[in-house]
Amino acid sequence: MYALPRTAELQRPLTLPMTHPDRIRQELKDLGVSKLALSTMESHYLPKVIHDDEPIGGVVYGFHADGFVMLVATDRRIIFLDRKPLFTNEDEVNYRVVSGVNLSHAGLGTTVVLHTRIKDYSLVTFNKKCAEGFVDFIEARSVEQSDEEEK
Repeated sequence: MYALPRTAELQRPLTLPMTHPDRIRQELKDLGVSKLALSTMESHYLPKVIHDDEPIGGVVYGFHADGFVMLVATDRRIIFLDRKPLFTNEDEVNYRVVSGVNLSHAGLGTTVVLHTRIKDYSLVTFNKKCAEGFVDFIEARSVEQSDEEEK
C-alpha cells in the first residue's frame, strides 16, 4: 500500500549534479550576462572551449569590426570568441602577454580594449557591469601574474 512521505522528505530539495554547460551558463548569469547574450552562438559554443576545472572570472561581449564577439577571462587565460554559422574565430591569450586593458564610456556604449603584445582586441558593449567586472578581473590577474614572475 502507498504511504505518504514524511514532511522532512518533502522539504529536502532535489539536487541534481550540474552539467558542464549548465555551470558555464550559471557563471555567465552570475557575472551579469543578459538573457539575449546567453542565447548567442558564442555562449552556446563556450562549454566546448572552457575546461571542466576552469572557472570564469570575467566576461564582456559586444560588437567588434567582425560583428558580435565575446571576451572571456578565466583563471588561466583570456579567450576571444567570434562564432558564426560556418565559421569560428577563437584566440587564446595568456596573461603573460597582456600589456593592459582600457575601458571608456561614451553615451550608452562602453568600449573595452585588451592590449597584448601580439594584437589588440577592441569591442563596444552596452553592458557596463560586465565590462567593468572584466577589466577589474584582468587587472587583478595581471598583478598576480607579475607577482608570480618576480618570485
